[in-house]
Amino acid sequence: MEYTTEFKVQVGNELVKMYGKDKIENILEKYFNLAIIKLSKQELLDDLQTIDITDNKWQTARQNAWNEYGSKLFLKVSS
Repeated sequence: MEYTTEFKVQVGNELVKMYGKDKIENILEKYFNLAIIKLSKQELLDDLQTIDITDNKWQTARQNAWNEYGSKLFLKVSS
């Protein structure tokens, strides 16, 4: 089951009159979605700093991924 958390955002009446409630809701939704993406990217970057690319397990995993998916990527790039 997915839970939802609700946040309350107060926007000045003048902005609502100027742009409309729907437009402001759309802008806020896009902003928060982008913020979540940025947070996720930062978490990935933080994780990358902990990877030792000289580690044999990492090298094996990298090679296995290339063997499985590399040709598909190469065909798309060279087409």
